[in-house]
Amino acid sequence: MTLKAYSIPPLIAALMLTGCGGSSDDDNNLEPITTKFTLGISDAPVSNAKEVWVAFDSIILNAADGERPTFETRTADGEPVMVNLLDFTGSDVFELIDDEVVAPGQYNWLRANIVNGDEANLAMTSHIVYNDDTLAPIVVKRKGNDGLGEIQINDFTLAVGENDFVLEFDLKKSLVDPSNSDIVNLKPTGIRLENLADVEDIKGLVTEAMITNCEADNIDFAPETGAFGHAVYLYSGDVVEPKDLYVETDGETSPADAPIATASVALDDDSGNYEFEIGFVAAGSYQLAYTCTAHLDDAEVLNEEVTLYSIQDVTVAAGEDAEVTFDIAE
Repeated sequence: MTLKAYSIPPLIAALMLTGCGGSSDDDNNLEPITTKFTLGISDAPVSNAKEVWVAFDSIILNAADGERPTFETRTADGEPVMVNLLDFTGSDVFELIDDEVVAPGQYNWLRANIVNGDEANLAMTSHIVYNDDTLAPIVVKRKGNDGLGEIQINDFTLAVGENDFVLEFDLKKSLVDPSNSDIVNLKPTGIRLENLADVEDIKGLVTEAMITNCEADNIDFAPETGAFGHAVYLYSGDVVEPKDLYVETDGETSPADAPIATASVALDDDSGNYEFEIGFVAAGSYQLAYTCTAHLDDAEVLNEEVTLYSIQDVTVAAGEDAEVTFDIAE
């Protein structure tokens, strides 16, 4: 895979020329003020899909001074880079951009241009493969009709030195299957941009007793086919009444009492434990909730039947991962 910049922004070019023809030795010895930018991709999975492919066309950064460094994300054959998000869950990361030189400072936004799903060429465009092997195009809405969608994350800073960021796709929040539609929408409300220098992971397990009790107490909400949806939701520590995945009707904002991130609870064949992991969480105080009714949770509907079976406070400290266990004795 070959990743390259379309152009070197004028600001960086000028900095690189600093010292050429200066009036003093001090001027001639000045080093260019640049930084290195690395961007990875990760996700929190959904339970009804076996593959979620997103085709990345390019990444654009918009600096506060107006410069817009742009990077192609294409293979050596010129095709968009296809990433199966379900291959990179929890703290696993696919490296999309590696050590590209840009100017440090404040940036107004990062924009990922996505090749929208096309029924005529699903293999090389964004699409989802459900558990029953059926496929559907994934579409990111944007103005215009050129086959591209935009994921935009606002306001971040690049420091001098190396900057490792990750785009975290929370698929429970961002994948929406509209009624009477043959496509699946990918919405930016469930996507975060995190600096790896500032975040840690939350790892944990849910005991079999907790899972059994939750399913028994929610037997009226058992799915007609398939299994209960076991998941954990992460909330800000000051949320008084945590809610489900509901997103406001404009499709762009989540209420303050909605989860920041989610993770599926899955049986680990090696340990025999039901485990989960939420990656890229900034230091701070949070609440973590376990539910077995995530199969009912629709990101566009306030689902009163989705119950948070157990809630715990959790503190994420800088420099170390947090560990949480959900048990009936907790």
